[in-house]
Amino acid sequence: MTGEWKGGEGDDAVADGRDDRNWLPRHELELERLNQNDGDEMGESESDSERERESDYAPHREKRSIKGPLWIFLATSATLTGRRLLRGDFPFYLVFLLQLAAYCSVAVVAVLLQLRRFRRSKQKDEGGKYTVSEILILAVRLSISACFSALAMLCGAKAVMLYNNLYVLVMLPILTYVCDSVVVRFLHLFRISPQANVTAEWKPLWKTFPISLGVWLAVHEDYRLEIRGIYFALASFLFSSLAMAVHKIGPRIEKGPVSWSSPLYIFLGVGIPILFITLRAAIMYEDLVTATNIANSWSGWSCFVNFAPGAILQIIFNSGMNSAYPYISQYYAGGALDDPAIQSQDAVGSTLHTGLLVMIFGVLSKEYNLIDWIQVLALTLVYVVSVGPEHIGYYPPRFIHFLERMTRRKPQPIRSEPWQFPIVLASTTIVFAILMSSNVMFWVDTVAYNRSLKHWVSPPLNVDTVYRPPRLRSFDIIIAHSDGDPIESIRNVISQYTSVPQIAGFRPSIILYTKQPNLDLNLNLADPRSIRGSFEGDIRVKTLNNTGGVTATYLNHIVNSWESFSQQMLFISTTTSPSSTPLDYSIQRLQDYFIPAGFPLPDALRKTGFLHLGSQETCSCETCKDSLGWEDSFHLISSMWSAARPGNSYKCDQVVVTLGNDFLASAARIRGVPLDVWQVLYDGLTRDTIEYSWAHEEAKFPQFLAAQKREGRWDPNGGVYGKPDSLERPWLGFTIERLWAVLLQCSTPEVAWRCPPPGRSWRLGWEKEDCMCIDEAAI
Repeated sequence: MTGEWKGGEGDDAVADGRDDRNWLPRHELELERLNQNDGDEMGESESDSERERESDYAPHREKRSIKGPLWIFLATSATLTGRRLLRGDFPFYLVFLLQLAAYCSVAVVAVLLQLRRFRRSKQKDEGGKYTVSEILILAVRLSISACFSALAMLCGAKAVMLYNNLYVLVMLPILTYVCDSVVVRFLHLFRISPQANVTAEWKPLWKTFPISLGVWLAVHEDYRLEIRGIYFALASFLFSSLAMAVHKIGPRIEKGPVSWSSPLYIFLGVGIPILFITLRAAIMYEDLVTATNIANSWSGWSCFVNFAPGAILQIIFNSGMNSAYPYISQYYAGGALDDPAIQSQDAVGSTLHTGLLVMIFGVLSKEYNLIDWIQVLALTLVYVVSVGPEHIGYYPPRFIHFLERMTRRKPQPIRSEPWQFPIVLASTTIVFAILMSSNVMFWVDTVAYNRSLKHWVSPPLNVDTVYRPPRLRSFDIIIAHSDGDPIESIRNVISQYTSVPQIAGFRPSIILYTKQPNLDLNLNLADPRSIRGSFEGDIRVKTLNNTGGVTATYLNHIVNSWESFSQQMLFISTTTSPSSTPLDYSIQRLQDYFIPAGFPLPDALRKTGFLHLGSQETCSCETCKDSLGWEDSFHLISSMWSAARPGNSYKCDQVVVTLGNDFLASAARIRGVPLDVWQVLYDGLTRDTIEYSWAHEEAKFPQFLAAQKREGRWDPNGGVYGKPDSLERPWLGFTIERLWAVLLQCSTPEVAWRCPPPGRSWRLGWEKEDCMCIDEAAI
């Protein structure tokens, strides 16, 4: 068939101007080179043709050894830098700034080159000119590829921001080559790409199946899986594959020698659509004014550190953060996974090694994620299948040769007998897989975790072990109903929570606080329209002034029921907010982790002291923010942390903040905080006038700039600060909402590292203490 070409057909390869040795597997070339060196040491003569082939191979190896490590360094730095910067949102604006920095740098170099050429006489090469049709084909091809590249970089940055578990995220770029194998073969099969001198083999395609399986296992077992992050990551890999595949569509156009400055002018041309797309995305989906103010606050050195790795990565490789090494072959219809060329093995190895380096250095950043043995074994499977045992088998001799070079000793030749080679490959691969999986598991789950403990302060627990409730082994459900909440929401809450087996056994009492005046509630058990549903227990309804929001309702119960607390209390809100958790997720969290007070002596057994039923995040005490845009503008995190732990000299460093007002707490935990602390917060929320309340001082509010758009956290239709501060909905309430774990002394590294988000099941080897704090038995 026309276009069939294989590396073994040396005459055809030479006729086409290609070296067929580049199509041999890496281990065969390595073995051939070492055997040639061995022949030199034994005094054997080499033929002129072998020396010529060795000389041809040497510069190729040198070029490969420089480009791969350079990409690994830049990609690792860019991914870690992007992860650090994108904790505060604005991924599209960051991609635009990186592209702008890269474009300006290339433009300056191009201008200097042009000025230098003005001083020289230039000879025109008429044979190297392109026709109008060829220029049009090249322009269309490069423009389409640039658009796909821009989309890939935008989606990749969004995935870096959204996906929680960095150690799983860096395993995913290998899927780019899986997409390449499918897309490029599709183009070849339907004759969309050139057919001349192109090989298409289907047998090597088997690698894509175990690699896809390994990635799927790692993602499926991730206890902090973020679906949106996965979607953006997969879209990034698909767009990257399409950007590379576009280069294979249409005729090959090569005119004359290509100078080293040609890529600079090509980058300036294709950079225009990339700049336009990234800027357009930043304008449409992000707060450009706030993002610009943040960038302007950086010093010159900070700008260099933040932009240099990503900008250089785009200039040299046209790649973004958390991406695969860009690779495309003009003579093989497939991806880097199944391409037998040496360059493809370099691309696969560089991609995998970048992920491993991000794992290693990721412990230096604020990552609070674990991985289990299934994920580690999946990573090992992906690595072994992608690289291949033939390549792994040469790790030991290469390491020995490296040590010999360091000690200035002459490397010893490698002689392998046919009966030895399979045994060596199998044993080396098994040993490597064991060492790799064990070290990754130890590094992430032990070294990283222990290093994180240095930033968490654990003062002695301050709980009230003397208090005894009026009724032994009692349980109350506190429901906060705000003005405007539908009555149906009360019925749903009562029906769902009283049906939980751990709660139903207590015969709980329900205390309903409503801020809707003249609320007509049907409590008749015989009436199917009653808010009771099937609940037959006691329901007490209390009406409060419509001030302070949900948090003021909870504080009212704490302050006014100080001497009549039940053993354990469930605080539930009927109000829907940006930080609310779906009801079925909260119920599942309660069923999985709640430990009720034991019988007959509750204080003699372990029980739940605090359990939050919504999302939780980690932040620094000094500059605390969350993913919804809330910030500690009142500076209460550090002060409330110390107030809840009186009498200790510890200083707050890292804390867990709670998103949502649904939680379970024990009387011992609530009474462990001085009543004066609860009273101060309650008084600040419930003052009748804004003018004389510290909770409504504008100086303590987040600042809204005049040129900002009403979007993000300022969005009127769901932003944290979308509605103005008022007596009914004070902004201080958002801060107190984040303080429940801090005040009730459950801001621990165990919760920060081990607790999955709502809607996710427990992790492998989970414990009930992963998401809650225990009140130990009182002796």
